[in-house]
Amino acid sequence: MKKFFAFAAALLIGVAAFAQETNKDENGNTKFGGYETNKFLDNWFVGAGIGANGWIDDITNIARSGESINKRGATFPAIDAFVGKWIEPCYGVRLGWAGLKYQKDAAVEPNTDEKFSINNIHLDLLWNISNQFWGYKENRFYNLSPYATAALVWTAEDRTAGAGVGLFNQFRLSDKLGLYIDLRSIFATPRVIGNVGGGVAILGSVTGGLTYGFGRTNWTRVSTTAAAAAAAIAAADAARKAAEAKVAGAQKAAADADAAAKKALDEANQIKDEAARAAADATNINGLFDEPVVVYFEIGKSTLTAAEKAHAEYAIKNIVSRGDNVKFTLGGSADTKTGTAKRNKQLSEQRAKTVYNLIDELGVSRDNITVVEWDGKTQRFATNELNRAVIIEKQ
Repeated sequence: MKKFFAFAAALLIGVAAFAQETNKDENGNTKFGGYETNKFLDNWFVGAGIGANGWIDDITNIARSGESINKRGATFPAIDAFVGKWIEPCYGVRLGWAGLKYQKDAAVEPNTDEKFSINNIHLDLLWNISNQFWGYKENRFYNLSPYATAALVWTAEDRTAGAGVGLFNQFRLSDKLGLYIDLRSIFATPRVIGNVGGGVAILGSVTGGLTYGFGRTNWTRVSTTAAAAAAAIAAADAARKAAEAKVAGAQKAAADADAAAKKALDEANQIKDEAARAAADATNINGLFDEPVVVYFEIGKSTLTAAEKAHAEYAIKNIVSRGDNVKFTLGGSADTKTGTAKRNKQLSEQRAKTVYNLIDELGVSRDNITVVEWDGKTQRFATNELNRAVIIEKQ
């Protein structure tokens, strides 16, 4: 008996390590490959139940004599407990113990009330035909699994090996919990029920009870099929093309920005050249600064470049040199063709504030500086770059 237990336990643990499967998916297509969840500790289950049993002492004698098998044996409570593992959705293995109580049939042996217990250790190979023929479905309520069983049967009178078949009916209650009905027939020598005449006896039982699953009880197929690989390649190619399109768009935007910056720089240089020529040709420097002075800013900026700051300081100092009580009017503006109206209004105020602080630093009283608010819509000059400015006027 110890050798049988050792063999059954080794077989149960050994088959748990494999992950072969040939099942159909929910669309009816056959696929080959393992499952991600088929680890050693996944898809184990235990169960226990009670039921009834019956027996036939020697089916060979019944066949020869023509007696009805309904006159052989009686039914009494049967107990069953087991542990098992699904190797993959279609195949599993189970090891269990069944305790059965029998009574001699008075119809066969009159005036007998002999009762005796029969125990057996059974090892079952399960075949889930629901998953095999209709595909694995995690939420299927009913699964039917016929199985072949090998057993070690013993009573107080004798001990023998047996083999048989059965039907394991499962009803899903939740991810872990289920009901089962088990129908089993084991073929053994009649010696275990006290018949020393030889032949073959059938030990049958019907039990029902609860099952409980351990570990992960569902199955997730590994994505290693050719279709999955092709889909991955297609997705990678689409991502590559999208990235290339983004790069091309960024390069075009950068080129456009460079061209616009060059154009703005050329216009600013042209304006400075014209201002320099006008300054060189002026014969009356005081008269030059009687006209408004324009200080330009870079796009989106409210700070002066070093060149523009020097230009503004030079003009302000010359205006201040006219007298001790010179007054200034400042009007900031922005390019209305770019940016939002709110941002342009804010930018014009910041630019005027920059020049205001510059005049203040040069010693002009703040009471002599007036900032004129810009309406945010008026373009003073036709060129966008010329509108990014502050106009300094002497009152």
